[in-house]
Amino acid sequence: MEDLYLKMNGAAFDDGYRLDKMIAGLSGTQQVVEGVYKGVTGKSRLSKKDREQYKVVAYEIENRCLFVTFGAIFSGIQQSMPFIASTSPDQMWEYTKAAAQYLHEIFTAAHSGESISIEHSPEAVAVMHKGENNQTNIYQGPVQIIGTQVITGLRSLDDALEEGQVSKIELGAKYDKEPAIVMPFEEKGLYYPPTTVDKEPRTLRCDIYDFNKYEKEGRLNVAHGEGVPTGKYKFRVVGRQEVEEFILSMTETEVEVHCLVEYEHDPLKETTIGALLIVDVAA
Repeated sequence: MEDLYLKMNGAAFDDGYRLDKMIAGLSGTQQVVEGVYKGVTGKSRLSKKDREQYKVVAYEIENRCLFVTFGAIFSGIQQSMPFIASTSPDQMWEYTKAAAQYLHEIFTAAHSGESISIEHSPEAVAVMHKGENNQTNIYQGPVQIIGTQVITGLRSLDDALEEGQVSKIELGAKYDKEPAIVMPFEEKGLYYPPTTVDKEPRTLRCDIYDFNKYEKEGRLNVAHGEGVPTGKYKFRVVGRQEVEEFILSMTETEVEVHCLVEYEHDPLKETTIGALLIVDVAA
């Protein structure tokens, strides 16, 4: 995978390089390419040996925007997925482009509320739109597996977008007519799952074990039989509640909270509880 590039446009690069944006862009790019490697090898983490066989190398940085040319160097990749036909550099880049197109389609549909169904096999993924045209798009290769790995990198790149500072991010190959990934500021947040919130509050007994008084958010543990699955959840305080109440709640083994449940509808996985929005707490 050679002659690749990362391009970031905006005022953050008009006079030098704003390092926080530059680092965010490079980090997100690293995560995207690493995701492809993890997808074809079946690994969830990279070892020191993996780092010796795979690395992303930057060759040049140009002015007036952040334009970084780089390559991903692979050697001796041992794929664990028998259905992957090839791990050649050209094929790895094709997997990257297909996964990017697939993710853009399903997250666009999720945010617009469009009903789609996804059928995937090891060899391909079919995205069926349930509308007037009943359009079906088929992506060849392990795009579902790779998509779940590269989404972290896309979200890191998304975080770097900022009004008036970073207006667009592109990731592509110099020999392609169009970049594989285009992220304009107008689509900021696209790769994060859309959320919905219950209309009616519910009462839960839980253990608040972490709280940030500045951000007014924290974590709590819900026991069995409380109306939501047992487990640990993030929470946010809504309304003008005193932070002292939550600080004192951490001294109790169990408190009662009145909250709204916020759900995350991630098209890559089942709908889950993203956070609890606490409107009141009582020891």
